[in-house]
Amino acid sequence: MNTRMKKTTITLAALAVSLACATVSAQDLGGLGGKLGGMLGGNGGSLSSGSMGNVAGLLQYCVKNNYLGGDTGASGLAGKLLGKTEGGTSNSDYQSGLSGILKGNNGKTTNLSDVGGGDPDLKSKLTTKACDIVLKQGKKFLGH
Repeated sequence: MNTRMKKTTITLAALAVSLACATVSAQDLGGLGGKLGGMLGGNGGSLSSGSMGNVAGLLQYCVKNNYLGGDTGASGLAGKLLGKTEGGTSNSDYQSGLSGILKGNNGKTTNLSDVGGGDPDLKSKLTTKACDIVLKQGKKFLGH
């Protein structure tokens, strides 16, 4: 095999690996969206009682870690939700949310700090999607 053919083979192999990784990432992102949407009641449901505090904490987590853009109003929304949460900042669901732990209405939890399987880019995409879902849920809680 000549040098040009080796370079072409290596380039094609690298492209195939890149495409495979992109496909896996897209599938993981879509899968997480479905999972989180189900946990958050994506079809018109809501988080279970007491979880308004979890959403407030998660929004703070998302803002603190720069997973939401500055114009989302997430901090103000989190404050309003926290004001309606029994126990305020002492609420255990709120504290879990601050740590990045999403508590679903089905009793399942997802730790946003652990998503992405060690891939920082995938973690960022997955967590950003989760934060967007949580932001929408928070707005629904307040009737926005």
